[in-house]
Amino acid sequence: MGVYALNYFNTGEERIMSLCEVVLVFAFFHTSEILAQQNTTEPRNHKLHYHFEALEFTSVTDAKSPVWDHDANILYWVDALNQTVHALNYTSKQHSHKHIGMGELNVVLPIAGSKRLLLGIQSFVYLFDWDEPCPFCLKYIAALDKGSPGNILNEGKADSRGRFWGGTRGPLYGSSILQDQGALYSLEQPKFEPTVQLKPVSATNGITWSLNNSILYFIDSETKKIDAFDFDAAKGRISKRRTILNLAEYSFMKASSTPVAHSVTIDRNGYLWVALMHGGAVIRVNPETKKIVGKYKLPVSRITSLSWAGPNLEELIVTTSQRNMEKEEIEKEPLSGALYILHKLGTGGVPDHKLSFNDADNF
Repeated sequence: MGVYALNYFNTGEERIMSLCEVVLVFAFFHTSEILAQQNTTEPRNHKLHYHFEALEFTSVTDAKSPVWDHDANILYWVDALNQTVHALNYTSKQHSHKHIGMGELNVVLPIAGSKRLLLGIQSFVYLFDWDEPCPFCLKYIAALDKGSPGNILNEGKADSRGRFWGGTRGPLYGSSILQDQGALYSLEQPKFEPTVQLKPVSATNGITWSLNNSILYFIDSETKKIDAFDFDAAKGRISKRRTILNLAEYSFMKASSTPVAHSVTIDRNGYLWVALMHGGAVIRVNPETKKIVGKYKLPVSRITSLSWAGPNLEELIVTTSQRNMEKEEIEKEPLSGALYILHKLGTGGVPDHKLSFNDADNF
């Protein structure tokens, strides 16, 4: 086991720094057992070996929405509460960040053929210029959940045709979300007018597609379920909702509160990887057998999002949070809010789709 601590104090909101200056690295070999449902036939004691590193970026308290730009070799993510966009260049090893200051920021997404990014702030969708001062760095695209000013765009990804799929949640009171106030939308060029795909939704926290793009996997965290829809890629429509996994049927590591599915991605073998908020783990799910086949324990409980990254898409990026944590909880889990990189998982991801937006740089 090795532990390396390097101090860094931020002297400017847009300072660019090397990875070595800004991270606390905690890497070791870890084992975990497959989590088994009571009536499952999956093996119970198969050991899973993997490495992980924790990258502690000192300004991050509520990290989420990691996304890999495979053309630029850049990992993007956001700090929702600090309203900051982050970027880590895998080639130069430089980390940069930019404070937006326009409200809760939950989504960042690369745009095909553009230097701009898409951002989800509050319940609005914007184009974002990294090099422009804010608020002039933002160009308005669309508003979601009109008439519900307390709602938040909570999750967003692009499908294989470059449409944006974004889901909202209702107002948050402490750790409780006002139920059934949100919706799942799609937006596409040229007008980017929101189309309601699913309503009501309490808290959209996971969107991904099967390898052949015929299924959309979806998480409304408040249901504690992972659901699937038939997906018509040509028309951009979903149908035939069914449940892949009900977390209420599982026992998770004696967690202090009930774990919640909080993000989903897919690997190159067609298995789903799901972040467990309050569960301190990532699980791997076989959507065909509807069974959990792997569990990967981390030293923090509040896991927010995950995505594949790296030149070979074999590193699983897992974001975490300190949101709503008491001082005593943070003292017990000092690396809450860090990014984790899981290695040697025996699989990898597929490239994320980018948003299609013709002439986005001149919009």
